[in-house]
This record gives sequence, C-alpha cells and structure tokens, in this order.
Amino acid sequence: MKKRILSSILALGMLASIATGTVANATNANSPEAKSFQQTLTEKYVDPDRTYSTDIRWWIGEAANTDEVLLDEIQAIYDAGFRNVELCMQGDMGADDDTYAYGSEMWSHKWKLMMNKLLDLGMGVSLTSGTNWSTSNVPGLDPDSQAAMQNVCLGSTTVEASGKLTALPVPETRRDVATFIGAYAYRETADKIVDYDSMIDLSGMVTQGANVWEQNLDWTAPDDGNYRIFAIWSQGTAQSASPSMETSYTTNYFDERGVQALKEFWQEHYLNDPELNEKIKNGTVNLFMDSLEINASTGFTWWSEDMADEFIARKGYDIRPYLFLLDGVQANVRNPYEEFIGTYDLADNTDLREKISNDFLEVMTDLYRERMLTPLKEWLNSYGIETRAQISYGRTFEISEPIMDVDYPETENLNDYNQVDMFRLWTGGSKLENKILSSETSATKLAYNYSAQMHLHDAYSAFSAGIQRIVWHVWASDYGYGNYAWPGFAPGVFGLDWFHYFGRRNPGYQDYDELNAHLGRVQQLMQTGKSRTDIGFIHNSWTQGVRFGGGTGNDMTGMNWQLAHQGVYYRSTELQDNGYTYDYFSPEFLYDDDVYFNEETQTIESAGYKAIVLYQDWLDVKGAERILDWAKKGLKVVIVDGAAEKTPFNDGSDEQLAAIMAELKTLPTVRTAEIYDAPEGFDYANAKVDGGYDDGVYEALQELGVTPYAGFAEPNHQLLTQTRQDEDGNQYLYAYNYCSNDYHQNSHVESVQNEDHGTNIKTEIRMDGMFIPYSIDPWTGDVTELGEYRYENGQTVISIDLDYDNIALFAFEAVDQEKTHIVSTNADSAYIQDGTMNIRATQSGTYNTTLSNGATYQSNVEVPEAYDITDWDLTVESWTASDEILETSETIGDLTTVNRKTATKKTDINVKLDKMTTWTNIPEVGQGVSGLGHYEATFNWDASKADGAYLDFGDNLEESMEVWINGQKVGGTESSKKPGYTGGVSWTKPVADISDYLVDGENSIVIEYSSTLANVQFERGAVKVEHNAASWWGYNIDYVDYGPEQAVIVPYSEVSLEESQANKGILNSVIAYAEAAKESGEYDNAIESVQKSFDAALENAKTVAGNAAATQEEVDAAWKTLLNEIHKLGFVAGDKTELASLIEAANEINAELDRYVEAGKAEFTAALEIAVAVYEDGDAMQAEINQVADNLLNAMLNLRFKADKSILKDVLAEAGKVDANAYTAESYAALQAAVAKAKDVYNNENANQEEVDAAVTSVQTAIDNLVAVDGTPAETPTEDIAQTGQESTTPKANAAKTGDFAPIAGMAAIAIAGVALVLSRKKK
Repeated sequence: MKKRILSSILALGMLASIATGTVANATNANSPEAKSFQQTLTEKYVDPDRTYSTDIRWWIGEAANTDEVLLDEIQAIYDAGFRNVELCMQGDMGADDDTYAYGSEMWSHKWKLMMNKLLDLGMGVSLTSGTNWSTSNVPGLDPDSQAAMQNVCLGSTTVEASGKLTALPVPETRRDVATFIGAYAYRETADKIVDYDSMIDLSGMVTQGANVWEQNLDWTAPDDGNYRIFAIWSQGTAQSASPSMETSYTTNYFDERGVQALKEFWQEHYLNDPELNEKIKNGTVNLFMDSLEINASTGFTWWSEDMADEFIARKGYDIRPYLFLLDGVQANVRNPYEEFIGTYDLADNTDLREKISNDFLEVMTDLYRERMLTPLKEWLNSYGIETRAQISYGRTFEISEPIMDVDYPETENLNDYNQVDMFRLWTGGSKLENKILSSETSATKLAYNYSAQMHLHDAYSAFSAGIQRIVWHVWASDYGYGNYAWPGFAPGVFGLDWFHYFGRRNPGYQDYDELNAHLGRVQQLMQTGKSRTDIGFIHNSWTQGVRFGGGTGNDMTGMNWQLAHQGVYYRSTELQDNGYTYDYFSPEFLYDDDVYFNEETQTIESAGYKAIVLYQDWLDVKGAERILDWAKKGLKVVIVDGAAEKTPFNDGSDEQLAAIMAELKTLPTVRTAEIYDAPEGFDYANAKVDGGYDDGVYEALQELGVTPYAGFAEPNHQLLTQTRQDEDGNQYLYAYNYCSNDYHQNSHVESVQNEDHGTNIKTEIRMDGMFIPYSIDPWTGDVTELGEYRYENGQTVISIDLDYDNIALFAFEAVDQEKTHIVSTNADSAYIQDGTMNIRATQSGTYNTTLSNGATYQSNVEVPEAYDITDWDLTVESWTASDEILETSETIGDLTTVNRKTATKKTDINVKLDKMTTWTNIPEVGQGVSGLGHYEATFNWDASKADGAYLDFGDNLEESMEVWINGQKVGGTESSKKPGYTGGVSWTKPVADISDYLVDGENSIVIEYSSTLANVQFERGAVKVEHNAASWWGYNIDYVDYGPEQAVIVPYSEVSLEESQANKGILNSVIAYAEAAKESGEYDNAIESVQKSFDAALENAKTVAGNAAATQEEVDAAWKTLLNEIHKLGFVAGDKTELASLIEAANEINAELDRYVEAGKAEFTAALEIAVAVYEDGDAMQAEINQVADNLLNAMLNLRFKADKSILKDVLAEAGKVDANAYTAESYAALQAAVAKAKDVYNNENANQEEVDAAVTSVQTAIDNLVAVDGTPAETPTEDIAQTGQESTTPKANAAKTGDFAPIAGMAAIAIAGVALVLSRKKK
C-alpha cells in the first residue's frame, strides 16, 4: 500500500512541476511589454512638456508699460512654466488714451514687442479680438455701417377700438441713421398679450417724413377691441469697448463685413510685419473671443440688413411681424433655468410664441456661425492663427453649436460656479469634435485668499467634467503707469481687493513652476487620445441660463447644486453616482462631418457615447431622424417621460416627430424611463417646479447593457471621473473627490439632507476591459505599476483611496492575457517593480497576500514608530508695503514713459521650534504675517529598521512649499524642457515618500515655504473678512494658518513577494491523495480525533502549497505530516447500534429508578454513565463499546423492584389492636413474636416480596391462633382482614414474584437489546 501511495505522489509531482513552468513562462512574456509602456509613461509624465502647461491671461495697462517692464514680465511668465499668454488690454487710469490705448502707435509697438519675445521663447500667444475682452471691436469703425453691430428696436403703443393712428410710435433712444423694418397691429386681449390671428400689416400704409423715424399713416383700428402697435427699426448698437485711442465699436457678428473690418484692422496693426508673420506662422498664435458680451443696447435683439430675407429662405415665413416677441427674451447669466419669458405674449398660444422665437434665434445662431466664426477662422488659419472662443453663454444663441466653428472652444468657471453639470454644456460638443476645451478660471472674488489650493480646486472641478486646459485669470505687472499701490499694479477698474493677480508680487511665485508641472501632467492626460464618455444627452437651447454669482442656500436658481447632489439641467445624479459620465449637446452635431456612429463599437465618435438620452420636451425632426437611423444600427437610446413631444420650431412638424418617436420606441435598442418624483407641471427647465431627482434612466441603461467605462463598486456622492483612450486602446483615468460634505442640508433631495459621508472615500473603480493598471503621481510624475487589482466580468477592478479636493491619475495598458499580480492584501499598498510584487506597511503586523495564481503569502513585518523632526531653525521673511517707490522709465521718440512700483519691505524673524507648527502658533511670528519661511533641521534615520519613510506635514497646507533632504529636492529634479523643477511635494495632501533621499544616520532637511499675502493685507486694513465671498460656497476671505502643521517621519517596511524555489511536487501529490481519501468512505469511518487531525494537516498542506514563499523545509514537513494522517485513517470507529438500544432501555428504567431496591442501583447508574460517555466518544473503538454494553446489560439485569408492603402494614395495624388481657399469655406471646419479625421485614428496605408475604402469613396465623382467657377462640376482625387480604393478595398471585426485576415494557426492551447484542456479536 505504501509503495502505491508513493508512486502516485511522484507522478502527480511531475505534472505539477510542468504546470508551474508553463505559468512562469507566460508571466515572463508579459514583463517587457509592461515595462515598455511604463517607461513611455514615465518619459512623458516626470518632465511634462510646456505644451501641456496652463495658460495665463495678462491684463496689460494699455501700452503704458516700458519695454523693459514688459520684457521682464514675459521672462517671469516663461520662467514660471506657463504655455501661453493671452494679451488683453485694460485701462491704466493715469495713462492718456490717445497716446497709449488700443489703436495707438505705442500700442502697435508694444504688441509687436511682446509677440516677438513670446514667440522667440517658444510660447503661445493669444490676441483678443479687440480692446478689453468683451467683443470683437475695431477703433474708428462707423457704428452705423453694416460692418458694425446692428440691432432691432421697437416703438409700441395701444390704439383703442375704432381709434386713429397717424404716426408710428418710436423707440426712446434713436440714432440718426436707422432702417425702417415694418409696422404691425394686433388686437390686445390683455395687457401686452395679443391675438396671433388678428395681425394687420401696416408697413405698406406708412410714408416717411423728415427722417426715418417719422413714419406717418392714416389708420383706423377695428372696432373689435384695442390694438397694440409694433413699429420696428434697425439701427447701430454703437456698443464700444475701452481703452481705445478712438472709439472702438463692436463689429457686426451677422454680416461678413464685420469680419472684413476686423481683418483690415489686423492687417494694418498685427500682420504688417513679414518677419513677425513668419514667426506667427511657425508659432502658436490664436485670436481669442471672450464671453459673448455683445449688447443690443437701444434695441432688444440683433440684425443684419438681409436678416429678413435669410429668415424666409431658411424658415419659409416672414419673421418681421413677430419680431416684437423677441423683446425681453434673454439668456440669464444669473439663472441656469431657461424661463422663456418676454415682454409680449400670444393669447392662449405661448407655445407658438416660443417656437417663433426659437426660429429666429436659430437663424441668428446660424448667421453668427456662418458669417463670423467660419470666415474669421478661415482667414486667420491662412496666417497660421487659430481661433478660440467662449461659446454662447449669456446671450440668445444655441448653447453648443458654435463649438463646431472654432479651433478651440472655451468656457468660464466664473459663470459656471464650478458646477460639473454646467460645464457639460460645452464638453459634449468639444468631445464629439475632439477639440481641446479650455476654461477661463479663477476670476471670482477671493483676492489674496486665492491660494494655490483654491486655484487647484477650480481646476480640478473643471477637469472632472472633461475640460482639458486651464487659462488662469489673471496676471498683472508689478509696475504701473498711474496705479502702483502695493503689492502691484491693478488693471482696469477692479482694484486690488477682488481678483487674484498672478505675478512676482506673490511669495508663491517661486513655486509656479511646480504648479505648472503638476497641472501639465493632468492636462497631458486629459488631452491624450479621445474621450470615452458614456452618455450623450440631447440638449437644445437658445436662451440657456448659467449661474454667475454662485449661491449658498437652497434657492433653485442659485445654489451649489453639485454639493447638494442635484443636477442642474438633468436633475438626477444617479448616473453620476454610479460612475457614468455624460454631456449635453445639440442634435445638430449628429450631422457634423466629424461625428459618426461606429457600428462596430456601437458608439458615437469621437466622444465614445454608448447611448443617447432624450429628456427635453422638444426635439427637431432632423435630429429625431438621425437618432432613429442610428438606433436601428445598434445605438442605445433612453427616452425620459415627456421627452421629444414637440419640435422647438414653428415648422408644423409635431405630428411627424410623434410618428418618428413612436417607431423609435418599438426598437429593441430603445427604452423609456419614468420620472418617479415628477409633480404636476414638472419641467426640467422650470426652477419653480421641484422634482426630477428620481427616475428610471439608470435602470433602462442597465437593461440595455450600457455600463460605464469607469464604473464604481457602489454608488457614491464623492467621485467624479473622466476617461480617455489612445489609438492603441490604452485608457487613462482622471478621478476627483469633489464633495466637501458640508452643504447637504441645502439639498432638495431628502435622502441627502442628513447624509454624512465624510471627506475621504475608499472604494473600487471598474474599468471596462482587461488592462494592467498604473498610477501616475500628479505631483512628481512617477509611474507605478499597481500590484493589487483583479479581473471580474470583463472588467479590471482597482481600489481608490482619495481625500476631498484631491485627484488621482491612472493609466491602463490594454492586454490580451493576464499576468501574475496581487488580488488581495491587507497591507497599506502593493506595487510591481521590475516584475517583482511588493507590499508596503507602515505598522507592524502580519500581512496576508493572495496572488492571481492562487498563491498566498503571510508576511510578518516590523516597522518602527513614527516620530517628529525636532529642533527647527525658522527664518520668516515678513512681507509688507514699503515707503519706497521704485521707478523705471524709457523714451521712445519724444515720448517718455515712467513706471512705478511700491517696494516690498522684507523683514527677517528668526525662531527656534521644538516641533513644527503653523505661524499662528508661533508668538514671534503670529497671525498677521505673510511672506516666506525658511526651515532647517536634522534628524536621524536608522536604515536597518525600515525600508523607507514618508514625511507627513499634516492635513492642510496653505499655498506652497519645496522640501530638500540632504541637498536633494523631494519629488522633482530640474526640468530639461523648461526653467524650474519637474515636481515636488503635494500641496493638497502634503505627504511625500522621502526614501530615495535618506542616508543612514544623520540627515538634513530644508523647507522653503511660501504664503499668500492675505494675512498681511488684513493687518494693513486693505481687505475685510468675508465668508462665502461673492456668494461662492467655501470661498472665504479671512486669516489663514501659514506653514506646515507638522513634520513627522513615518517609516515603512516592504516585503518582496518572490516566487519560492521549493519543490512542491510530492506535497501536491499527497494533497491530491488526501482529498480523494476524504471523498471516499475511508475518511468517514475513521475515528473523530483522526478526522480532526487529518483535516488540520490537509489545510496546512494546502496553505503551504499556495504560499509562494514557502521554504523546502516547510514543504517537506507539511507533506510528511499529512502522510502520517492518511495512515491513521485505519483507526476505524466502532459500531454503536446495540449500545444505543441498551442506553435507550436503560434510560426508561432510570426514569423510574425509585421503584427499585437500593441494591444494584449504584452499579446500574455508573454503568449507564460510562455507556453514554463511550457512545458520545467519537474515538471509541469496537472492543470498548462491547465491554460497556455488556456491563450495562448486566447492571440492568441485576436490578430488583421494591416489595409491596401494603398488606403487611394493614396486618400489623390489626395486630396492634389485640388486647393482651383478652388472650392467654402463650397465644399472645406467639403473636408478639410474629409481629416483631414482621416489623423487621417491614423496615428492611431490601426485603423481597416473598419475605413480606411470609411475614403477612406469620402474623395472620398468630392472630388466628389466639386463645381467649376463658378457653374460647378469639373474636377478632380477622375474617375481615383475611377477606381484605384475600382480595388484596389474590391479584398478587399473578404479580412478579421473587427474582422478577422490571415491568413488562422494561423486560421487552432489555430482551430486544439483549437479542440484538447477541446477534451482532455472532455476525462479528
């Protein structure tokens, strides 16, 4: 038998060795590929190229800075690592506009000077489309020409029934030049509400008087009611921008002559230098158009001289009779809900009024795109200049369509309040076109409290929606012409207490290089490949509202919807909470040449949308037809209740739309979704009606099989993500923890109001596909192959641990087969380096790790305790205003220009600190100081006790710092691509791995810390405390704590999980044999203790087999122990069937044991107790069981019932009644002798029935033999006694006699048990 076991073990061992070798080879094949991808990432992200850095808007005080000042500022911008500079002229209140403003010779000189310098440095340049930022404007443009912006203006009056009208009403403000458009009368049903069908065209009845404003007629109103008269003209808006040498008027956005005017101006001033033109062509230059701040001025909307004809050609009817309906229609920048209202309405037909208005606004949008954006782009592109524009918001244009007509679309966080759902208005079209979307960022009121952390908060919010580039607001030069208050020049009219001005006036300027390296990594990831966004929401709006002015309560028109976990437009956040990403865009994009449905991937490209959601109540027929076509080809569509029930236009196509939607709903790729909490009259666009937070869209998508590119293990209210994909199928993930957990009380969602999820999130992200995951440190660029992840249902699952206002970057290498990795560990972290898996822990303990191949590791780790760095030398360089005024000047021709600057007074404060703490807690420094902090200290490091360490500076940091250990900068090196450093310590979570910089023994540390200027400005009285400034939640103007909170060394230890070289062939074979034995009856027949020891040995053997780090000694010990347990399976458990029967019978006896005599009871009880113990003993064998069964049976057989003494008792009682004097002494003495003996029997506990019966007979006989004194027989009641005894004793003749021991049932049980015992023994 032993020989057979051994041969089986050896054979199985050989097979196990072959299998192990195969897995190892497969793993090795993957390693070079992973390293190559990781190396590529490292080269890109450790030292990101300047092209991925952020942009800066520079507000320049006219052309009143000297050449030296301008060139010095450009050098400072370059050294800070910015990619692009936007040159935007603002006023300098002391400068003469004729000399220095836009359009002057000095301005032309300065602009060319700056452009040359920037292009020579390899930086990008943005030129605004006019002076200031608000419009495209040209100095000296004739405001009454068609090259200048034109409006529609209105004169209105009411004529009573049958009343006379002799002259048309005119607008209050009129220019000398205007064009009469038409006049119309409508019956008025209520104040400013008219009957659509009652329109009378008065245009042909009028004659012009002395000027265009005098339009005379002779008209009598009908007698059916009062009539409202609308007289319409067009005139120049005369909107202008400053500063400018001569008035700079806004160009016409709806007539190509407006572009021509701008073109002529640029060619005269920008593009008249062939050498500069060549630099422009070879450089990076764009024209930038800021937010659409065109105003209709004296009118109510805009116009071009052929607008009426264009409208008829496009819409098929004349708009002029209905232009009055546009009066008062607006896109409200202070209310994100459309509220389509105007001055006038149509009686009982508001829907028609809206459709007519949309028709006009669509035509106006199309003309803006066709006559301004497109020709402007074509012309500028011919010079190598691209176009960038903030798209549509704040004016009545379609909100997303102009994205198609610029090179670079842009939005602005000031008007979007950092709301991801508002940003989505622009991310959709940008992703479909695969255009880089930028955001003007940080223009809200925070002044000196705009720390690096707050700037990053703004940027992180934008990235979370899919924005890819930040344009910071705003840089200003230190020197000014007429304005030079400390700490530097304040351009325009805004002063120094609103905006934050970037520049060298800030102590933190020295760390801008790290800011740009950090955000350069993020922007590089966000600009990689194409977006992979899950859902596209069709969203058409020409009066789109946004939210300038923030909001801090629960007013639906102005609140922090994101922190309240409410959507702004589509109100449910269930999709977002489950990891879905989505955007809004016009259905017009579905017909763009760059947008298509990929039938192979079933996605809309280039955004990657897996499904479309229809949620607005309108949808144009053209869009519906394209969606139907694509749905038939596989596009998934979800239709929300009430969606697409009408067209937005006055095209009579509602029935056609209904037929398309009916067909669409029949398709297997389409689902409908109910709104569960929609009250009566619910409308997504109406802030006055709450609801829409709970619907069936998520369930519908799940039914359709639409899952996120990056889903969450469970829904949460903290994470926002964006996914990108390169041409090789590798994916890149941006993740942001957005929720501060302090606004929930304002939510309209009841379940949110008391929610407290904290500020950290630990969860899992599920990437759709099979990847090898990497983390990219956004502060250093270090790329780490993640050690712990798993594959489930075609997804790659990774863990994420993220604090509020922090981000994480990941890269996912697309692979076809799995490589060995960790699937679970209780260590702090796990990573793979050079093919070796490692775990890391910061606390001593036992750490268990499981690999994807089933191998397990148990690692005992010792880690030293964390400790503070002590004995710091701190020098605070305190900054404040000086009395000294610095000057610089230049003379060009006859013009001398002087610039001034208030110097900064810098004072050193020297302090010794036992432990690191913030400046507020240091008496010598205190709360009112701003500036720089230089820290020095030494600390000891015992390299024998740990593998490395983190340096933890606490939970919060205000502004920035750089850390140096032993002369090396922590987290970065000098950049090879631009001035400054590649990275450093995180400013949002200031904890750094300092292992690479440590030496055994004494180490030196230097910290260079920079504060904002907030505290010193409070001390100077330059600013006042204001929380939630400008109604932005959490944007507080107040004193802050400067400096690191602590400096704690946190050691860690690592374990490399290298594969063991131990031979496990025999072990695996023994395990296989043992498992087979357990499945057979051999294991079941073994005694209990053998089963337990067998199970323990088998479990240990499996653990050792799965432990990749097991030694050969551990392997050998495990299989030998298990083999010994296999041998012990011969210890078979005995058969307890007969013993069980005996115990059952004995228990019946034991229940009535008081009926038995004492003799034998103790022996019986003891035998029963022993029998039960053996029965319950899982290890009892047959011999022992037989012995206790025999003993119990004998004990049962030896038991005797107690005798029945009732008759004896009666007889003795009768004998006691006999009178001794009545009988002879001899006969009476015989009775007494019999009674004495009977009493002995009566009192004998063990007397048997025979002895009792004999005693009864003896006493009865003695009574019968009594002789009376007179010689006559005794007269006693013996007859009665005898009779009684006879009646009593007669049944006893059939009772058990001497030797009987049990009742009949007991006898039967014992008999059966006895027979079974004998038969069982015979069989054996």
